Amino acid sequence: MGATELRQSLHRIIDHADERFLRMINSLANEYAKEDNIVAYRTGKPISKAGLYYELKEAEKEIEGGDYLTIEDFAKESEKWD
Repeated sequence: MGATELRQSLHRIIDHADERFLRMINSLANEYAKEDNIVAYRTGKPISKAGLYYELKEAEKEIEGGDYLTIEDFAKESEKWD
């Protein structure tokens, strides 16, 4: 069954569904829409497009403010790691 047939089938089911079923489908659709904005994961937690954009803007501010490590500083720092 292709996308067109699935849509038609779902429309028929929804047209005859009770309120409980409609609430369940609505909840499922809302959760699906939230996940649609997920662009990455960090330690198993999703990151939305807006969240990633915010993180990038914050990183740009840090760089502009001189809050960063050069590759040389990083190399020196990493030598201390066990």
